Amino acid sequence: MSRLHGVFILSGTWAALYAASFLVPYFTAPTDFGFTRGMNRVELFFKYQLAAAAVSVVVWWMGNALIPRWQRWLSRMPALLAIGLLLLVVGVIVVSNMQRPGPTDYVPDPDRPVAAPAMPVQPGAND
Repeated sequence: MSRLHGVFILSGTWAALYAASFLVPYFTAPTDFGFTRGMNRVELFFKYQLAAAAVSVVVWWMGNALIPRWQRWLSRMPALLAIGLLLLVVGVIVVSNMQRPGPTDYVPDPDRPVAAPAMPVQPGAND
């Protein structure tokens, strides 16, 4: 078996893991309740993506020894897609946090006093 066949077999494994990262969580019922409901789906997604990323690194490493340039670049595509997905997730998190105002950025001016005025103190009233 040549190195190119190994790259194709591992690329097929990567494609199966990548597809499973979307399909398996979709068909998995959410567990738990409240804030953590459905966290098992997110966990499954990232587990399959991590496995696919590990396979893509091996595919990249095996593809470096290939002679034709198009085969080397084809072997790099799984890792580049994994990096792209990582950048997309980080970008969504950063943009969503930038959209939200900070705790002290938005303080509306009250149209009335916040508290009732204090009663004037009469000197000698508590003697």
